[in-house]
Amino acid sequence: MNSHRSVYSHSSLKLAEDCMRAYFHKYIEGRPEPGGSPAKIGKIFHEAMSLHINDGYSPEDAVFFSIYKHNGLPDGERDYFLINMVKKMSHRLDKISNEHADIISEMHLKIYLEEVDREIQGFIDVVLDDPAADQLAIWDFKTSWYPFAATKTRQLPLYGMMYREMRGGYVPTHYKALLIFPRCSEEDDAEMELTEEIMLEARQWAVTTIQHIESKDPMDINDWEMTKNRSHCEFCSRAALCAGGLLNNLPSDGVPKDMEEARAIGDYLLAQELAIKKMKDGIKAFEKKNGPISIRGGHWTHVKGESNPSIDSSILMQFAADHDIDLMSTAKIDPQTIKDLIDADTTGFLRSQAKWSTPRSKFKFVEAE
Repeated sequence: MNSHRSVYSHSSLKLAEDCMRAYFHKYIEGRPEPGGSPAKIGKIFHEAMSLHINDGYSPEDAVFFSIYKHNGLPDGERDYFLINMVKKMSHRLDKISNEHADIISEMHLKIYLEEVDREIQGFIDVVLDDPAADQLAIWDFKTSWYPFAATKTRQLPLYGMMYREMRGGYVPTHYKALLIFPRCSEEDDAEMELTEEIMLEARQWAVTTIQHIESKDPMDINDWEMTKNRSHCEFCSRAALCAGGLLNNLPSDGVPKDMEEARAIGDYLLAQELAIKKMKDGIKAFEKKNGPISIRGGHWTHVKGESNPSIDSSILMQFAADHDIDLMSTAKIDPQTIKDLIDADTTGFLRSQAKWSTPRSKFKFVEAE
């Protein structure tokens, strides 16, 4: 397992605040992000915006290159959605570029928090600096489908504090931050003034959260409590792992963190398959002797299958010719097709020529009605 981190981010601190167990799985154990995570589309969009603004890629090329770099789109997403989002943001920045002296994209910030002897870092998507008007704005893109208030996250004041420290403590008189939602309209922007009070509160939150994290034992999963607020679980990519815990010291969500754990999962599955086969053989024999086995929701029992007919192909073809039936139009001549022909034959000829198989019983679970 990893030791505690030397560099923290808003996303890691927010995860710890929401659920310490989820933080443990991601940052202490270092488990990979499960496939289809909602965070992936955000990474693709931010990469595309950086390629478009900083490297001059067209919106189309930026999106396709970013999709390729991140190994494809999550299920349900479409490349043209992303292209339109990049175009919309590009158009907004083009309009603003005539009004602001400087536009900076993808700024990496890192500052030292002496209270905890740790660094904290972040990436500001866009900085709009207008010295003539004595104002500065920080933009952060959010790819969620629904906008939310800027006050619902400490990310903006935390970034505001970090940017101010990076500039040696000086910022313009008019200092603000905005959440920008590329899927939504411009009216849905969420704005807040970056006051001294809220930036200091964000710094204290970061310090307190880091202290809480580092008070935990990185070798004891039980020291990392699961959230009691189940709303945090709704979109958490590790909800299944938290709920299932560990089975035989293996992740219940089935996502191995490395080759050693992948081999251990493989060994466990093989042992379980062999055990399940033996258990099924045993319960089948028990049911034959003692009758159906009732459990919650139904019962295990042997169910007799149907008897299927077979007819010599020459007899079947002659019958089809005599009755003007085109067997070639039938997808396949299976037992059900022969049954249909027998039922349709009012003379009883086909039934007399048919040989019927002995029905076999299947052991299966039958749901309660």
